[in-house]
Amino acid sequence: MSELANRLERLTLRLDHMGMCAEQAVIDALAAADKGDVQAGRKVFDLDRVIDREEVEIEQECIRLLALYQPAAIDLRMICTVIKVNNDLERIADKGAKIGRSVKKIVTCRLDLAGEEEFIRLRKDALEVLGRTTRMLSTRELATARGILEMDHIIDEDHRALVRSALHSKTESLGIEGVWTLINIARALERIGDLCANIAEDIIFLRTGDIVRHADSLGEIHP
Repeated sequence: MSELANRLERLTLRLDHMGMCAEQAVIDALAAADKGDVQAGRKVFDLDRVIDREEVEIEQECIRLLALYQPAAIDLRMICTVIKVNNDLERIADKGAKIGRSVKKIVTCRLDLAGEEEFIRLRKDALEVLGRTTRMLSTRELATARGILEMDHIIDEDHRALVRSALHSKTESLGIEGVWTLINIARALERIGDLCANIAEDIIFLRTGDIVRHADSLGEIHP
């Protein structure tokens, strides 16, 4: 195996670990939100700096590989994919940190997330797509990538349903601050779905060379 191949393998292992860390940050933040554990939420927020540093180090390694080896074909696609996925994973972790930081407001507003039907559905779907995404980093399965793109539409609808319900029927019971706290957390979960879809698009690019962003359907690219 060439030196470039060895370094790319180590790089992809770091990316896999980055994905697991980002997923765990979201899981831990939601657990803290469920329990109203402000300290646990703050811990997720503080640990985000560790993920930020790893994101920078992975990007720096990508730049070194580009400068040293001037890769082409699949190796170049791999490095481009790592750069993009690395950034999206860091942003997913940021959303987890945002949820962790929101726990104090959840407690202040006496917001019971377990009692919000629309939130439960959004949370379930967002965690499912996030789990599929982190597993896909190692398998790189096209079927999984396409399934994630389809699920993103479901998460978008979950988010719209929650916002409609919150604005139309929750203001009196939750108060204005409670409603906006709920909507902000829901928005973070919806964005996680979007970022997972970005990663799925990047895996499709890696495997096929096709750019499916902004396509009307998979494989049909705007001219």
